[in-house]
Amino acid sequence: MGHALTKAINQGDASIVYPGTNTPAFTDRNFYSACGKTGASGTIRANGCAICALATFALYKGGLKFDNGNVFSAVKEAAKKATNASADFTYASFSADINSVKVDITLTAVNDMAEVVQSGGICIVRMKQGVKSHFLLVDGFDKNASGLEAYLVADPNGGALRNMKQAMGLMGIPDKAEFLVKKFKLS
Repeated sequence: MGHALTKAINQGDASIVYPGTNTPAFTDRNFYSACGKTGASGTIRANGCAICALATFALYKGGLKFDNGNVFSAVKEAAKKATNASADFTYASFSADINSVKVDITLTAVNDMAEVVQSGGICIVRMKQGVKSHFLLVDGFDKNASGLEAYLVADPNGGALRNMKQAMGLMGIPDKAEFLVKKFKLS
């Protein structure tokens, strides 16, 4: 079984602009305040991995194209509805309105992500070691691989499809399951 997803939103994508402008959204320090996040600072590029992972899933579930308008709208909706005033991920279910397409996203905590992905499901997972933290989607399982290399991920870090071991290595987090601290099935 390969990746369920064919793309992932790249949280550092400077080509995603505010609609009707040439202003890059993901590197704009005002993006969070434009979404009503009064306690947030930084940018999507620096701090938007959970938001971009959820937005990727919303586009997938809604059957929507990964074009500027849809990506911008999905990221804005995830920022507005799946985070608190500081833009911290709340792990709560939400509905996204992406250019008039309503997408309901349900999050269910799971202990065993293998069971979810081996049955065709998708999980959002938080990896964390000390102050290093990153969210990504686990969207497939490679039966021919072992350990964390078997888990296929859609990673907002570069918007790449890779395996969990590679993603953890890029973040400087040891490739051990103990550092996968939060797992939620998305539906």
